[in-house]
Amino acid sequence: MFVEVTRLLTVLLCTAAGYGIGRHSGEGLEQGPLVGAALGALFGYLLGGVGGRLLRRAWGRAEDHIERVPTAQLLAGTLGAVGVGGLAALLCIPALVFLPWAVGWLTYSLVVWLAVSAGFALASHKATQLFAMAGLSTRPLVRASPYGEDPDGDAVLVDSSAVIDGRVLSLVQAGFLRGPLLVPRFVLDEVQSVADAHDPARRRRGRRGLEVLDAVRRAEVRVHVLDDEMVEYREVDAKLVALARRLRVGLLTVDGPLQQVAELQGVRCLNPDHLSDSLRGEHTAGEVLRLPISRPGRDQGQGVGYLDDGTMVVVGDAADQIGNEVEVEVTGQVQTSLGRMLFASLR
Repeated sequence: MFVEVTRLLTVLLCTAAGYGIGRHSGEGLEQGPLVGAALGALFGYLLGGVGGRLLRRAWGRAEDHIERVPTAQLLAGTLGAVGVGGLAALLCIPALVFLPWAVGWLTYSLVVWLAVSAGFALASHKATQLFAMAGLSTRPLVRASPYGEDPDGDAVLVDSSAVIDGRVLSLVQAGFLRGPLLVPRFVLDEVQSVADAHDPARRRRGRRGLEVLDAVRRAEVRVHVLDDEMVEYREVDAKLVALARRLRVGLLTVDGPLQQVAELQGVRCLNPDHLSDSLRGEHTAGEVLRLPISRPGRDQGQGVGYLDDGTMVVVGDAADQIGNEVEVEVTGQVQTSLGRMLFASLR
């Protein structure tokens, strides 16, 4: 729609310009204005299409850049640019009066542009102090990250599902997570609500998650609680994705749908489930394994057993071997959403 509207307006503008040029350059020729209008319309159609696409692409990049800039910095920079630029515009009026026309306008434009750029840069870098001088708080406008504008490369934003899952401590102890763990306040509140739930199972999981965070902190890995509220979003998942994009850090989660949405928006995700699947041993067709058959399979005659790493093995004609340990030969494997699954037959 943006491209089509831009093209339409460009065609109308170029048609009017071609009509005017045709009238003045083709005086005495009846077809001059019509030819000029037709040529202008053709030129406008091409220019509008190309220009509209370029403008849409540039606007998309500008939106991505603006989204990463904290709101307080953007607001303070805009006010600074308007204030300093307006003052420079007033002070440079004599240049328009006393200098030649071309030199005066060039000097005026250059000084105002430099003033606008300087005003935006200075005000945006001092946003917190400027709002504090005015008696205003930037919370929840600015990022509450304790390490400034350039977060550590290994910093990871933690989802409530990863906290409750409890494997964060194992990943830290194994050295897979070395950087600071960033826990937003709204994630901590969500875990706290689970820890206070009436259901005993949910309450145990929530309290276990809080204990894991405390153990991670005592394991000499920095745990920072961020006060970013992200009031422009209502859902916790949307807040997490937007905050990860703003901080330019990875997201630790075991929530599959959240991971898919985050990765589609360019957020690097770390999922303990995917890590454990990757660390499981590879088993090729023809390999002989020994395992207990624990339950019947979904199809008639099948038995199901599990390897030490948790890999499920479906064994044909093993329904009568439930409770026994048998030798099986791997016939194939398949990757499912729950992990790798092997197929085998009795030896």
